[in-house]
Amino acid sequence: MCDFFTKEALSLRISRAIFDESKSIESFNAYQCIRKYLFDLSMQELIELAKDYGIEISKVS
Repeated sequence: MCDFFTKEALSLRISRAIFDESKSIESFNAYQCIRKYLFDLSMQELIELAKDYGIEISKVS
C-alpha cells in the first residue's frame, strides 16, 4: 500500500501522533499550536519528523 501525503495532511498526522488523542483543553490548544508550527516546516523536514514518530511515508515515483 502506497501513501502519498500533502504537506497539510502530513502535518495533521504528525500532530495526532504527538498528542495521541489527549482530551484536555490544554492539550487541544497545544495541538493547534504544534499543527500550525509543523505546517510551516518544509516537506523534507516533515518527512524526517514523521519517521521519528513511526509514520511511514512512501512516494509515488
